[in-house]
Amino acid sequence: MRSLNQIFSKLGLSQENGLYITIENKWIGLFSNRVERLISNVIKPNAFFCIDKKPFILFFEGIENKQEKLKEIWNFNESPIVIIIESDAVEIYNGYNYISSEETLQQFGTDDQLTDFSYFELVTGKTWERYLDDFSYDKRVDFHLLENIKAARNLLISHPGGITKELANSLLGKIIFVRYLIDRKIGIDFEQKGNSRNWTNDEFCTLLNNKGQVKAFFRYLKDKFNGDLFPISDDEFDQIPDGCLHVIISLLSGNEIVTGQTSFFDLYDFSIIPVEFISNVYELFIGQNEQEEQGAYYTPLFLVDYILAETVEKRFRQFPETTTCKVLDPACGSGIFLVETLRKIIERFQKNNPEFNGNPELYKENLRTLVCENIYGIDKDPSAVNVAIFSIYLTLLDYQNPSDIETFKFPPLLNKNFFAADFFDLKASYNTLFSRFEFNFILGNPPWKRGQGEGNNPLFVQYISHRKRKEKGEGEIEIGISNREIAQAFVFRVSDFCTNTTKIALIATSKILYNLNAKGFRQYLLNRFVINKVFELAPVRKEVFDRSNDKAVGPAAVLFYQLSGELDTDSNVVEHIALKPSRFFSLFKVFTIQRNDYKQVNQKQLKEFDYLWKVLVYGSYLDFNLIRRLKESFQSIGELISNEDEFLIGQGAMVGGGDENDATHLMGRPFLNSRRDISAFWVNPHPNETWQFATVHRPRNRQLYQAPMLLVTTGVTNTLKSVSAVCECDVVFKHALTAIKTHKKKYLNNLYAIAGLINSSMFAYFNLLTFSSSGIEREQAHDVEKFSVPYVHSEKVIEITSSIHQLKKEAYSPKNFLTTQSIESEIELKLFELDAAILEAFSLTAQERDVVDYSIDVSIPIQMRHSNHEILFEPATSKDQVLVNYINLFTERLSPAFEKKRKKIVVEVILTRQIVGMFFTLAGIEDNAPTITWANSDNASILNKLIAIGSEKITDRLFIQKDVRGFEKDGFYIVKPNEKRLWYKAIGHLDVNEFANAMLTTGKNKTLNVR
Repeated sequence: MRSLNQIFSKLGLSQENGLYITIENKWIGLFSNRVERLISNVIKPNAFFCIDKKPFILFFEGIENKQEKLKEIWNFNESPIVIIIESDAVEIYNGYNYISSEETLQQFGTDDQLTDFSYFELVTGKTWERYLDDFSYDKRVDFHLLENIKAARNLLISHPGGITKELANSLLGKIIFVRYLIDRKIGIDFEQKGNSRNWTNDEFCTLLNNKGQVKAFFRYLKDKFNGDLFPISDDEFDQIPDGCLHVIISLLSGNEIVTGQTSFFDLYDFSIIPVEFISNVYELFIGQNEQEEQGAYYTPLFLVDYILAETVEKRFRQFPETTTCKVLDPACGSGIFLVETLRKIIERFQKNNPEFNGNPELYKENLRTLVCENIYGIDKDPSAVNVAIFSIYLTLLDYQNPSDIETFKFPPLLNKNFFAADFFDLKASYNTLFSRFEFNFILGNPPWKRGQGEGNNPLFVQYISHRKRKEKGEGEIEIGISNREIAQAFVFRVSDFCTNTTKIALIATSKILYNLNAKGFRQYLLNRFVINKVFELAPVRKEVFDRSNDKAVGPAAVLFYQLSGELDTDSNVVEHIALKPSRFFSLFKVFTIQRNDYKQVNQKQLKEFDYLWKVLVYGSYLDFNLIRRLKESFQSIGELISNEDEFLIGQGAMVGGGDENDATHLMGRPFLNSRRDISAFWVNPHPNETWQFATVHRPRNRQLYQAPMLLVTTGVTNTLKSVSAVCECDVVFKHALTAIKTHKKKYLNNLYAIAGLINSSMFAYFNLLTFSSSGIEREQAHDVEKFSVPYVHSEKVIEITSSIHQLKKEAYSPKNFLTTQSIESEIELKLFELDAAILEAFSLTAQERDVVDYSIDVSIPIQMRHSNHEILFEPATSKDQVLVNYINLFTERLSPAFEKKRKKIVVEVILTRQIVGMFFTLAGIEDNAPTITWANSDNASILNKLIAIGSEKITDRLFIQKDVRGFEKDGFYIVKPNEKRLWYKAIGHLDVNEFANAMLTTGKNKTLNVR
């Protein structure tokens, strides 16, 4: 008979790489209390496989009530794959997709599909690529739940004589609470006090047919549980039409809510669905319009988990005896940070008091105390505060037995712990209360909206002005924010509630770290605060808030910081992590951090080099050294053209946007359309349109429209180059184009040199590494950034650029229609020559060229999703040139030191489709052994070899951190996934530098410190 052990063997799963046998209890403490409780008491798998502490596969050997179990797994919403052995047959299911018509999960297959879920298929992402559509969010329980609530809410509001949004929110909140009581089997004694019993969903629907009974039942809930649970006054309840209650009945009964959408409420189990889904419900409650106005967005749970792991959990590890942790969320929304913090606090209390269940009444009092003395939140939106309090209440119930909940009283939290107020209102009551506290942490996701606030002078702007006056003379750098960005104001306001030991972690829009206008904000931040860590998510911005109502939501970064106090901000070391795109993150929000995406930098350097913020995201210290050298050794384009006697610079005419000015002098002149009449190195000499605007906002200097001039587009291409060309005819254009012109013939060549540079790979490199927007928010470049690129005057560059201009004119000429293809081929060759000439003109070393090539060939294609960029993730094969080049860097760098000892470096390369292992050793210089030997192997052989030399935690480091390396007795080794992008020469320079430095500082017999 087929056994689970046979399945584990076939899949390559073991307890060394993430397999847990449930009854052995070695997994206890691996998950949150909620997940641990559900696995133990509800889901009850025989075993499960984990990646990064997430139960990806559940294994069962026979199930008594399979239909009910599969529904529970769907509600669990944690495990994408379910494998069941039953009657000697294997069944593989999608844990995220429940087929309601068939009352089962979607079945992937049987034995034949098992290899799709083997260890290496899972950890290298091949499984997820193959089943991408099956795991999409619209299959999951929380998606259906939110869609059902959204549909019901819209009907409640639009119903004839319908109710207000706020009343609809409260009514739905109460309904969810009752379903929670029913599904947790908490006794209700509504009909007969003191005689409680479990209710069913059908009984609740029956009650909802009697409005008078519903009103009495809501009063009963208020008296029974106390607290501030979505309050509905009698007058408000009387406003609810009977038809609205019928909408609720349809929702709960699993009937069609609106045409084409059936309710799944009869399938939902609120004893399993996490409290945290309320965070998503809150987003529906405030609605998309309000969300856009407020700049408030729900915070993904994976990001909350990460922040709490770096803050609250670290505190409890440092002080294991304590159960106190005062936390403030200054923009709490649905309260997800505070809910998860409360979980940590309660679980710490339970661990420190293992007999807590011995006295239920004392335990209840302790729970109330833990909330009231530790959890605090503020939000402008009263609906958000209601949801936050509700979430806290449900969390308290999650940690009690159903029988104990029947007599539990919620603590009143409104205006004691939670405040519906503006965080910048210095007169609000919480200011006095919080001044008496010493918060351990201030955590949250404040709004990001620019100019957010009522009127022309919102409270957050008033606050910054007040603080500037108050601090006048305290330091050289004044407090300030840019673009009326409220997130910047939050970053500073939280310090009013800090001691020198309070740690802050805020999710902010990444733009505050790069925007040109925000330099003053950054300087104040760096001088007044110690930055402990920055976790940058801009490269994965489309996946972070992928379930938000607003798909245009911007990029996020997490700032971990604190008041400087007595600490030296200059010498402080900032940790910087930039998360890059991966299949794991897109689907399951599992962080895969490459070694080179983790960096450390002195805070002083961020003060001195503002562009370093961007270099940290997409570059390395090699990039910083190169950019710094070029900036210090060469004048910029802007410096070259700054002489007003020699150059004139300006954007084209701006139509609309303010006052109107005469532009009749431009009427009828040729008009250059920036979308059709200009491309790299070419301007249409015969535009089809003429200027038609007699009045414009800004007509600009009429000399700008006189040839010759260099035209540069505002946007950039998909390769991050700008579009620039010398124009040889008089034309009018709009502000989407910027002109650089000169009246002096001797400077005309400068325009060709600038055009060549702006259309080059070097420009794209500077764009990715230093410009404020590309790779962060959207791909555009401000003039000041374009003109910050170093300029080099090279006759060769000018000559090549001029020839490309001429070739482009020939290619676009109707006379050359039949020869255009050959001309285009010649242009391509010239473009390669241009890039090479520019690198040569800047005197780039071989290493610097490799660094630039990596950005152009790897970083930009991946970030911009170029066609065929997937090949960068493809495996290398034996003797692949990318691997040979990588190895040569090591031998060229390290060989001279060993040749003196008559030794040479040899390397054994072991490859599989998933892994490359390079094992470097020393051989005698007279030895005939080849420098490189190649061997194709299986994955187990490489892992066994690593285990034999003492490298632990192979799985996490290899597939989550993408790297395993270290020293052994007679050499060193480096093992990475077999993806070509990880073996480029630019990465090799970093790797060989690290090994060389380790040999100098620790000796070759020491193990490298692998982060």
